[in-house]
Amino acid sequence: MKTRTFISAITLTVALVACENPSEKTELITIDVEKSYPEKELTLQDFVDVEYVPLETNDEFINKGWVKAVGKNLLAIVNGGGDGDIFLYDRITGKGIRKINRKGQGGEEYTQITQMVLDEEENEMFIVDYPRQKIMVYNLEGKYLRNFSFDENSYYTFVYAYDKKHLIVYKDYYAQPEKSCHALISKQDGKTVREICLPYKELESIRYTGMHEKYGEIVAVPAHYLTVPANREWYLASVSSDTIYRHLPDGSEQPYMVRTPSIHSMDPEVFLFPKMMTEQYDFLICITKKMKENFSFPSYDLIYDKLEKSIHTCIIRNADFEGNNVALWESSLSPEIASYRILYAHELVKAYENDKLKGRLKEIASTLDEEDNGVVMLLKQKGNGQN
Repeated sequence: MKTRTFISAITLTVALVACENPSEKTELITIDVEKSYPEKELTLQDFVDVEYVPLETNDEFINKGWVKAVGKNLLAIVNGGGDGDIFLYDRITGKGIRKINRKGQGGEEYTQITQMVLDEEENEMFIVDYPRQKIMVYNLEGKYLRNFSFDENSYYTFVYAYDKKHLIVYKDYYAQPEKSCHALISKQDGKTVREICLPYKELESIRYTGMHEKYGEIVAVPAHYLTVPANREWYLASVSSDTIYRHLPDGSEQPYMVRTPSIHSMDPEVFLFPKMMTEQYDFLICITKKMKENFSFPSYDLIYDKLEKSIHTCIIRNADFEGNNVALWESSLSPEIASYRILYAHELVKAYENDKLKGRLKEIASTLDEEDNGVVMLLKQKGNGQN
């Protein structure tokens, strides 16, 4: 008898983009996904501002340093969401402020921390509980305030703070994928204020179904990116569209990138998504719908240079850490924070001993023990955020 296994596959790369309804008023960026591009070497500090936050280590504050949300004054850190622990740190000093855990099966508890949003002005944090199809709201001391449910038969992904009153989400309707869309929802009660439906010609799915020698029939979904904030704009994508759109501050959408050939003409399909958008470079991910034996998907990274109007693969160096190449695994956390990395203490201690570090990172590493929590490296949009 054939077995059926469901696997969520994570893809660790950065690469591409698309467009379908060219506007005569807009010069669209076109990317040929079947073409090979030359390699370019970049220095991280040339296109983002880098902020290092050493996470305090004590008996209560020991964690893996996975950043779930960044505010003006706070960092929210988890161990992956499974144990329910939330560690709130001071963003500037890295000092532990409090540890919160509201995991459970009760009406005021979450079962999983899928995503988080901090609202420091209102003293609130939003916990996306994917399995229960709810968003739980607490104050920053961990007191329960309210909750609201996802729309029926949908799951919310790519959840961000949009403005003071709204969250932006992607509503993924698994049973009716043609209804899937981006949306603005109220922070107070979760009601939809506006749906943002990107046009497409034919419906596509990123889900892969195929046979595996060990597990039988496999259904897998590679990690992908449909919502990317950058300063005051948002970049929105759909698996069924050849276009990536800019959502502008006035609330309108504008075609931004188009891929060729069309996703609808490819077998296997090559999906193109934005990953991190900065002032000079667009970082993109290209994923082929063909699962490998290790449950990953073929993928590669591209960048688009807005000044040179050129496309490349790339290697990114950290000017503060000799020999350390930066892989942009994590997606954007907010319009200010383009991405982040966790630098582990034992790696920094070794690099310090070998005189591989400079500046603020060298200063931090001189105080670390190998068993300490890591150092969060925040990649900030140029000209946005704290000094």
